[in-house]
Amino acid sequence: MLGVLTGRRRRRDDLFDRSFRECHDCGADVYVLAEDCKDCGAPVVQLVG
Repeated sequence: MLGVLTGRRRRRDDLFDRSFRECHDCGADVYVLAEDCKDCGAPVVQLVG
């Protein structure tokens, strides 16, 4: 409601988009904290930083 009164728009939260990444072997969406791809079973490389 405050955004309507002040003319500011809320930015889209991309938390859902950031929670998944693509499996390097099969291309399926994999949760960022998963150890293996649920579709093909390939180990998922954890990227930190």
